[in-house]
Amino acid sequence: MSESSFELALGDHRPFFERALRHAVKQGLIDQTRLATLEVEAAKGMVQIAKTFGSEYLRPEIELARKRIVNLVSLYLLESSAGDLDVAARLLRDNTFLTLSRGGSGLLKALFALPEYAMLGREQKGRVEDFLEIWSLKDKPADYHNALQQRNNNALEIKAGIWFGEQIGVSLATLQEADIDAVAVIRSALLIRLSGQAKAALLNQVEFAQLLAAMRDEKPTGAKKAAKKTTKNADNIANNKVDNKADNKAQKKSTTLVFDDVPEAFRAVAERVLQELLLHDMPKINDLKISLDQLVYELKDRYFIRDYELEDTSDYDALVSKEWTKITKGKTDIDSLLTLFLCLSVGVTAKTSLSEKTAKSLIKKMRDEGFQPELADAWIKQFAPHEKQESLLLDWHEFMEEAPNYLLDDWDSSYSGAMRFLRENCQIEAPAKK
Repeated sequence: MSESSFELALGDHRPFFERALRHAVKQGLIDQTRLATLEVEAAKGMVQIAKTFGSEYLRPEIELARKRIVNLVSLYLLESSAGDLDVAARLLRDNTFLTLSRGGSGLLKALFALPEYAMLGREQKGRVEDFLEIWSLKDKPADYHNALQQRNNNALEIKAGIWFGEQIGVSLATLQEADIDAVAVIRSALLIRLSGQAKAALLNQVEFAQLLAAMRDEKPTGAKKAAKKTTKNADNIANNKVDNKADNKAQKKSTTLVFDDVPEAFRAVAERVLQELLLHDMPKINDLKISLDQLVYELKDRYFIRDYELEDTSDYDALVSKEWTKITKGKTDIDSLLTLFLCLSVGVTAKTSLSEKTAKSLIKKMRDEGFQPELADAWIKQFAPHEKQESLLLDWHEFMEEAPNYLLDDWDSSYSGAMRFLRENCQIEAPAKK
């Protein structure tokens, strides 16, 4: 094979195949006869590759095929020899060029088969041919090594996520249906373990809030002490303050309860997720200036939380926002809440339902003194559960776009139009039958 056929470069950026070929010739492992054979095999392989990804009759496609086959052979030689030129030279001597290029293609197919993301659903992959078309043009070994490491990590996280899911009573089918991030499952199981709960089970949002509230308990339980101690140690590690055996021993002891039954294969993953949990989440959990409602809102998307029934909504609201529950009295329908917001904007006692007489008095007050919708906005932002605030504000603003047309219409002196609007949008009590 002549050097001009493959335009061999002389710099360090040369493909590994070309470096191995020069080494083989220099060491006498490959003679002119073998070079001629390699040239014929390479030409045949280039035509096959060009036909696979385009056309074997177009020069640009042949040029791309030349690059593809060199990259595939280089990848296989580099991975099989671990970068040892002597080993790579012998592989060139003992194998056909087609075998070597197929070896590189096989490595890319194996990479394709690994999960691109650490998700516990059934990954929707594209065509392996499309993957090969892109990756056969990549000529930097670091690209392959980085992708391989990342995808192997994904595969390990998925296996660990399945194991931790089983520990909190979640089947593989449920995890796949949820299409959840494996780390979120691991993090959920570790938080439950860290809290010291006797019965580990997947939590719904109400139970998640209850667990966080319990972890904030001032009582110095063993679990709470372990959590604080481990948090401190993790913070020290992050700031490069742990540099002696005593601190390392203390940290290991403080996490024993969390990892005592974790399979060795999943230890590194679990420890990494735990350290991240301790550094990111535990400071917020321990910060009592952050309301429980805000805490749940900030953390819940990082965990795998079971869906909770609609009837549990009032229980959740009561747990995380006492002022909200006190004023709404557990009402969750939009008519009752718009009534409440309207009262707040007018500056009267907040109620979730109004008699017709009170409603007419409210309309008169609005026409005489005006109203301030922003008062309801502020109250929603301060007291409504975080996950409801956006939709509540949207409903309230839509209501207020129409409300002035009816409630402030001075021509409606009998309030008939205004009352009809309130009956359609708010909670107006029907008059008692005589």
